Amino acid sequence: MRTPSRKRCKREDHEEKGPVPFPAGPNCGSPMPGRKPTPPDFCRAFVACLVVTLAAGCAAPGPAPLTPSPEISPNFAVPSARERMVFLARQEWALFGRPVVTYDATGEATVHFEENGVASHEVQPPMLTRVLMYWYSATRLPVIGNEGELRPWSAAFISWLARGAGLAPGEFPSTVLHWDYIERFLEPRDGDRFAARDPTNYAPRVGDLVCVARSSFAAPRFAEEVNGFAHLRRGPYHCDLVVAETPDGIEAIGGNVSDTLSLVRLPVDARGLLQAHPRASWAAVLQNRDR
Repeated sequence: MRTPSRKRCKREDHEEKGPVPFPAGPNCGSPMPGRKPTPPDFCRAFVACLVVTLAAGCAAPGPAPLTPSPEISPNFAVPSARERMVFLARQEWALFGRPVVTYDATGEATVHFEENGVASHEVQPPMLTRVLMYWYSATRLPVIGNEGELRPWSAAFISWLARGAGLAPGEFPSTVLHWDYIERFLEPRDGDRFAARDPTNYAPRVGDLVCVARSSFAAPRFAEEVNGFAHLRRGPYHCDLVVAETPDGIEAIGGNVSDTLSLVRLPVDARGLLQAHPRASWAAVLQNRDR
């Protein structure tokens, strides 16, 4: 007699027949014919164990340890997460040719490159390679929009800085929307590395994120409506990382500014508070509490 061949299990088989059922647990409730009912105490213990297991599997992982145990210290200086974010931002800025953005009285932006330097653009192959790295470290959504355009990637760059500095997703969200992490830190928890602060009474420092609301095609008046910390709500924003403090201001680096990754010099007043932005009102400063 000919032995039937085994059928290879394919993904399509499960998709056509529906999802694979969850493995059966103990016989809680009405017993199957010929089986004894499981004691209620065991059923409760099984359910409790299952809930704990699922919760542990879904919990956001904490930061990766630097050493095998707390008793072991590195025999060299390790920069803080705040310092690592700044180092990474300056590194990427150098790869883009160190462009500097200035604004005129009307808010029009101009990009300046170093003398004899090569102007960079986000879609040049070497630069696009970096942009793709930022984007896909934060999401699996396509980086190209419906019109074939490159989607705004400034929030992905900030998320990449956090991941590269060793922050876990539970410490800083992986996202391509600035609002996601602004909202996350509006009510900071104990131990959070960032806290949202009102830019009218908090002076930004190195390692902080300075954020403005911006208008878009879908929300043309958003920057006018969200004109301060008290009016924050979901919508389009832009944030830069403060990398230096100068006698008359701060320097910040951000992505997707004039189609490149650039540095901007922002003036502050005698108290260190940000002066008016040339294109929008300051919405928030995310204080980096990793000092």
